[in-house]
Amino acid sequence: MLPPEGLGMELVSCRAFFSRLAKRLASVQHLIVLAAGLVAGGCHTSEQSPGNMLSDTPSSPSSVTEADRREETDPAGLVSPAVIKPFPGVIVYPDRPAAEIQATSCLTSGWLEQIVCSPGTREHEALLVTAVKPHQIHAALLLAGFQPGSPGRWFRENGVLTFISPKGDALELFVRYPGAGGEMIEEPVRNWISDHLGRQTFPPDPWIFAGSRFAENPSWMGPGEHYVADLTGSIIGLVTFGDEVVGFSRVLADDSSVQKPEWEVASDRVPPLGTPVTLILRPFVPHPVPGDS
Repeated sequence: MLPPEGLGMELVSCRAFFSRLAKRLASVQHLIVLAAGLVAGGCHTSEQSPGNMLSDTPSSPSSVTEADRREETDPAGLVSPAVIKPFPGVIVYPDRPAAEIQATSCLTSGWLEQIVCSPGTREHEALLVTAVKPHQIHAALLLAGFQPGSPGRWFRENGVLTFISPKGDALELFVRYPGAGGEMIEEPVRNWISDHLGRQTFPPDPWIFAGSRFAENPSWMGPGEHYVADLTGSIIGLVTFGDEVVGFSRVLADDSSVQKPEWEVASDRVPPLGTPVTLILRPFVPHPVPGDS
C-alpha cells in the first residue's frame, strides 16, 4: 500500500524544520515571532507551501523578511509570552513550563505498550490517540524549554542483554478530562496503568523527552531522511521501541521473550472511549519514597 500523498515530503522536511527551530530558540526573546511562524509553518504537508518562516528554502521570501523586520522593530514583542498556540490542539506555557496536547481516549482494557500514539497506528495498545503530529509535539516541548536526548534501546549480543536508558529532560505526564458528573479531573497518567496481577501500582518515575530520531528514507519517500515517529506514530512509549518522542525512563523490552508483559489499562480508572483528554507535560518533580527521612 502506498503512503498518503504528500507524507514523504512532510517527513523529509522535518530536519530542516528543527534546524530552523533551533536557531529561533537560541534566545527566548524570539518565541513570539517563532510562534507566529509556526501557525503557518512547521513540517509542511501537501496542502501547505514549503515557503514559511521555518523552511530552509522559502518560496515566499517576504514571509521571512516580515518576521525578521518584526524582530528588529517591535521591542514590545521581544519577551517570553505566557501562552503559545503553535499548532491546532497544542498549547505551550514557556513560563511554567508546560505543554498541553489535545487527545482522545482509545482503550479501556488490555495490555499497554504506549501512552499516546498517532491515528491508525497503535490504538489497540495505547491509552490516548492524538491528531497532533509527533514532530509538532517535539516542537512544542522545545518551545516550552525542554531539551531532547535520545530514545532508550535494548539489544542482545553474544547471548548478553544490554539495556540503554533514554536520555533527555525528565517529564511528568498528567491527564485532564471530564468526569461522569461533568467536573474536570486532573491526575497523573500513571493512575491509568495497572499491574496485571494487582500487586503494585505504576511507579512515579519520570518520562524522558527522547526526541525520536532521524532515519534514512524508505524508497517510496525518495532520497533523504525522515523523523521516525512521524512514520510509526510512536509519541509516548511505555515499552521501548526506540523511536518514541517521549519514553518511560526504564527500558521495557518490546519482546515478550525478553520481558513478559506487565502493565495493562486500569479499566476502573480510565474514562469511556472517545472522551476528550488534555495531556499535560510538565517538568518531573521527584516524589518522596515512603519511609525516607
